[in-house]
Amino acid sequence: MASPTPKKPLRIAIMLEAVQMSDILGIDIFANLSTKYMEIALQLSPKVAPLAAHAIPIEFLYLASTLEPSDFVVPGNNFQFVPTHTYDTCPRDLDILLIGGPLLTHRPPAADKFMKEAWLKTPVVMTTCTGSLWLASTGLLEGKKCTTNREFLGAARSIFPGIEWVDQAWVVEEKPLEGRNVKGELWTAGAAGCGLQMIAHYCLEKFDNEFVKFMGLEGLNLHNTTAKDQFYPAALEDAKQPDTQRAEAKDVSSSPSFVSRFLGGVFSWK
Repeated sequence: MASPTPKKPLRIAIMLEAVQMSDILGIDIFANLSTKYMEIALQLSPKVAPLAAHAIPIEFLYLASTLEPSDFVVPGNNFQFVPTHTYDTCPRDLDILLIGGPLLTHRPPAADKFMKEAWLKTPVVMTTCTGSLWLASTGLLEGKKCTTNREFLGAARSIFPGIEWVDQAWVVEEKPLEGRNVKGELWTAGAAGCGLQMIAHYCLEKFDNEFVKFMGLEGLNLHNTTAKDQFYPAALEDAKQPDTQRAEAKDVSSSPSFVSRFLGGVFSWK
């Protein structure tokens, strides 16, 4: 059953410094559910009025190492964002933390400190793509079941063997949480499209379904999102072959991916 619409603003922080821009596009779903978006929608179409009571006050916090305009994954591509907070100034007691996927060389010490301090205070932590590897570098995911971009699964298992890496579109696990009367949740997704589906499913699970579908999902053609989307239709290597070859393909979902072969064990820290 959908949870009641929260009265105080949801604080959603996004770690998007040096990440793949598409990894954090799911925030658009949250934004479409916000009271600010509803105010605009009501001016354009009175038919959304019955859904207005479900609109959610949301505050978005965009994080980086400094408050200067920051790059996404490719420096100097002339597309930047302006952070609202640094890792040092962002509150730790958020409602949702979304971590996009950067290159494996991007590990600012201040971000490491922030993730460790927000882990016990923020009820929901989400990662997309290699964002789970970024979070894993803190040591917080030891013993957890997680996923990442399918191409990075081999590398993830090599770098962080204490984590159960599974080949799924997204995975939901409990996580520790202090000072709140709810269970902590860890949501990890595969590549960017999986992250979009994961956030869609999260919103359907937590908020009024009709409201989420109409305001947040139908315009993105995500209205058919179900729990079944949590699982890929085929194993990684199997999915890359023509249909005529799949029946003969062996299960190599646990074999080293292109990425892990390319990395060659260079990234071996924990």
